[in-house]
Amino acid sequence: MSNIISIVLIVASFAAFFGYVDPTYVSIKELNVEKSDYTRALDNSKQLQAERDKFLEKYNAVAFADRDKLLKLLPDNIDNVRLIIDIDEMAREYGIPIGNFSANTSSEESAVIGANQAAYGTLTLSFSVTASYNTFLAFMRDLERSLRIIDITKISFAASETGQVYDYDVTIKTYWLK
Repeated sequence: MSNIISIVLIVASFAAFFGYVDPTYVSIKELNVEKSDYTRALDNSKQLQAERDKFLEKYNAVAFADRDKLLKLLPDNIDNVRLIIDIDEMAREYGIPIGNFSANTSSEESAVIGANQAAYGTLTLSFSVTASYNTFLAFMRDLERSLRIIDITKISFAASETGQVYDYDVTIKTYWLK
């Protein structure tokens, strides 16, 4: 009888081990691995927050006027209306009338097949002015010295009927962050 009880207890202990203890132990191991993953993710999150705080502190240390200049240098949107107004104000200082504004997407962008992955976009802007050569040259110098990044891609001119002034057609390319 004692052998039967011993055998039943041994079978019951194997059944308890393989039926409850082993699956529970495996589950605890999986939960510990998951816990370590979450702990690692939390540590990474804290490091990212610290980096973000450092960059935010650096950003806030830049004077508001300087941030405004940076946005004018390379804006985060097209803002072609603001660009046209700025060019018109520059021309107005020299008494130059500006006309025939037209804005087009760049030929480089239209040549891209598929999604354009560039970090910046371009805008081609054309306009015409009528001025003397020296006045036009001074206007171009002001355009060159403006904070906005501008590439002059084409200038064509023709003599006007008055003789001392010329009709200029100017094409420029400007950039913005996407």
